[in-house]
Amino acid sequence: MISLDNKPLNLLTQDDDFTVSHYRQLLKSAKTGWKLTTYENICWSQNFLLWRHDVDYSLNRSLALAQIESEESVKATYFINPHSAFYNLAEVGQCETVKKILSLGHDLGLHFDTAFYNIDSETTLDTFVSKEADYLQDLFGHRPTAISFHNPTASHFTFDAEEYGGFVNCYSKRFKSEVGYCSDSNGYWRYRRLFDVLKEKKDTRLQVLTHPGWWQEKPIPARQRIFRSVYERAFATMKSYDDELKLHNRLNHKSNLNKLDILKEPQPRLYKLCDYLWNTEAFQTLFMELWRFHEMQIYNLSKVYFLKEWKIPFKEVDAVFNSDKSSVIGLELFEKLFGVNWLDVCGFSKKEHMLWKKISNELMYARFQFPSEKFKQGSIYLSDVVQKIAEWGLKQSFVYDGLTNLDLNGLPTKISDKDNFEENLQDHPIDFDGYQVKQWKEFLSKIKNYSKV
Repeated sequence: MISLDNKPLNLLTQDDDFTVSHYRQLLKSAKTGWKLTTYENICWSQNFLLWRHDVDYSLNRSLALAQIESEESVKATYFINPHSAFYNLAEVGQCETVKKILSLGHDLGLHFDTAFYNIDSETTLDTFVSKEADYLQDLFGHRPTAISFHNPTASHFTFDAEEYGGFVNCYSKRFKSEVGYCSDSNGYWRYRRLFDVLKEKKDTRLQVLTHPGWWQEKPIPARQRIFRSVYERAFATMKSYDDELKLHNRLNHKSNLNKLDILKEPQPRLYKLCDYLWNTEAFQTLFMELWRFHEMQIYNLSKVYFLKEWKIPFKEVDAVFNSDKSSVIGLELFEKLFGVNWLDVCGFSKKEHMLWKKISNELMYARFQFPSEKFKQGSIYLSDVVQKIAEWGLKQSFVYDGLTNLDLNGLPTKISDKDNFEENLQDHPIDFDGYQVKQWKEFLSKIKNYSKV
């Protein structure tokens, strides 16, 4: 039951529980033991289960759960907080998300923040609940069916009437005394694990509270779940800013950051990371990340060249590059394979590149400290390197920029002539062409520190 006298019985986080696949299992289990109902349709003479969400952190995760519930024919109540620090109901996209949730057949609830108004009486509570309910109805065309308190304190628990503002009070005296309760507050089962509650079926009446922000695709700690919700929303806001300027053909002034735009499509996660590092002036980390990536770019170019031009089976190629016995660097690999120095074909100075290489080595072993501005210059240089190598690769017979990731067959995950690549995917024996095998063996012999396969 709901009570401030309850003491947490559990300090185990059980992150594995909080995945969308497990969430679906919970819904299936709930349907086998109770009559699922909503707050406006409670029949107190029967057993029932109420499925409720306090939307504290993420409307997007709420929509994800709402879709699963709709697929499982479960109707839930989504309690929305007009004063949330994590979303803005007046924003067009967020408002539309709530409308999508309601269009799936779910009910709307008011997640009421008493602290916002410093409420100290039931009369005042009635007034502001009605006011906020009107606001939600104006936004979404739906009137709330119930209210729940956001972060209730001891004084809020004294507000235990059946209704406030004409809406069912989830913390009424009757709910606290006659209805079982299970919640995932703070991202773990503080009192009872919902899986066990639904399996044991000891509660004839049950109110289940979940917070959508906790439920993700894979198990991760609770704070990371919130981090993901907050930062994904922040990145979406930045994307909206960029898209708006592009739509109206306006200058998007971002100094040298535009050099990273080449990563947007083929490497969206890397681009987001680099964008964050640049704007927070974490240039040292950005420099090392771009150094790592430009080396990987050359490895990818080499793999696709072997696959497409020499028709070496990709498993054979991948085994070489993934061997811990191979330590050839990109600059040396490029020259041995293509017969040219990529610094020359891209118009870079070998002296300058070797200076940056020395700095990357010193940084890796933390032997010297360099000013932030130095790493900013290095990041700009490496952005140019990545772009020039990509331009070179697209002009070659294998038409590949080295940026897009490779799948299990060695194919770029996104490439315009992918159909042509399919011709090279037959699992040929390694000796299908003596000339190409000879080239392959000669190449292996040139790689330093590589033991014969």
